[in-house]
Amino acid sequence: MKHISLAIIFFTTILFSSCGNSEQSKQDVSKKDSDSIVVVVDTLPKKIKGNYNRLYNDIARYLAGMNSENGCLLDSFYLKSKEWKSYSETAEKRWYVYDSTRIQVLKSWSKSELAEINKQNFTLFYPFSGPDILHADCFYPNADTTIMVGLEPVGTVPFTEKNHGDTLSKYFGSVNNSLYAILNFSFFRTQAMKKDLRSAEINGTAPLMMIFLERTRNRVLDVKYVHVDSLGKVVENTQGTNYKIPGVQITYCNADSTGESQLFYFSCDLSNEGLSKTNPALLKFVQKQNNIHTYLKSASYLMHMDFFSIIRDEILVQSKTVLQDDSGVPHRFFSPLWDYTLYGKYTGVISLFKGDDQSDLDSIFKGSTTKKALDFGIGYKWHKGESNLVYYQKKSS
Repeated sequence: MKHISLAIIFFTTILFSSCGNSEQSKQDVSKKDSDSIVVVVDTLPKKIKGNYNRLYNDIARYLAGMNSENGCLLDSFYLKSKEWKSYSETAEKRWYVYDSTRIQVLKSWSKSELAEINKQNFTLFYPFSGPDILHADCFYPNADTTIMVGLEPVGTVPFTEKNHGDTLSKYFGSVNNSLYAILNFSFFRTQAMKKDLRSAEINGTAPLMMIFLERTRNRVLDVKYVHVDSLGKVVENTQGTNYKIPGVQITYCNADSTGESQLFYFSCDLSNEGLSKTNPALLKFVQKQNNIHTYLKSASYLMHMDFFSIIRDEILVQSKTVLQDDSGVPHRFFSPLWDYTLYGKYTGVISLFKGDDQSDLDSIFKGSTTKKALDFGIGYKWHKGESNLVYYQKKSS
């Protein structure tokens, strides 16, 4: 059984100081209680209400290799670290190049091809995602709720407590190791992902998602560890308790938006056995959402198999649109109730997924006179000129 969960994540290097303002923000620091410092940032969008612990944003910037803002709550031990300064210098160079050659291309494509969706707020459903909030944000910047699901563990936010025993060189070495494949091949290698996100340093997806949010001109406002209860409701965790569907909820704001957005990541088995026996509440949570659009990329062709039919059917029922490469829901399952637009070129599958070729999709691409060019590579066939996307739109009833 090919039960592979790959997370595809990329980087951008757009620097910012606060949502809605490129200059350093003035901040009103006040005590909420003895355990946390809450900051009201006067340049946040007007629709954002409430106070947030700015430590999460300070940590996210630090993880991303970005310079700290005035009043940073991180211990000076971290800020003065030679290991971090070296990591930051390298990160800035990499992201500067990657932003212009990759991220801006994706954003430009979204503005052209997904403009109608991004005129409004909506829920983005991204199963088999790993920590890939970067692609989600590039293609769907106006999603006010994003639900991501993968087998990778949730992980914890580092540097929340002063610990001068932290080995920063090992931590940032683990970050670089985790990102090597994505920077060179556009996707994570499965076995490396299993190792990297279960290490003593980076123990899950949360730190990586915080990095990507900051590097796409967002501000992390809050981070909560959550789970989905039996009724399909997201509930904050009780310390020391194990949950069937553990997750993290990251509240953030975008420089181009007028309010806050919610990112949910859940560690969950999406096979039929997992959804029907262990994790049925996850679909209840998804079904509670409104205006759902689905994105699928490098999904290991799992929904080509019968034992992933539940999640496949759920996507087809709940979604208004589906944007995917050929590793998502097989084309044959989209009924005549769906219109579709073809992008790029279908060139079959890589050797790892031999047998998952789609002859019908191949014929459609070859016979189409309306398919559009795709000026970037994406998915397992990551070279430009070998990739494909199909944008399915459910017809109005």
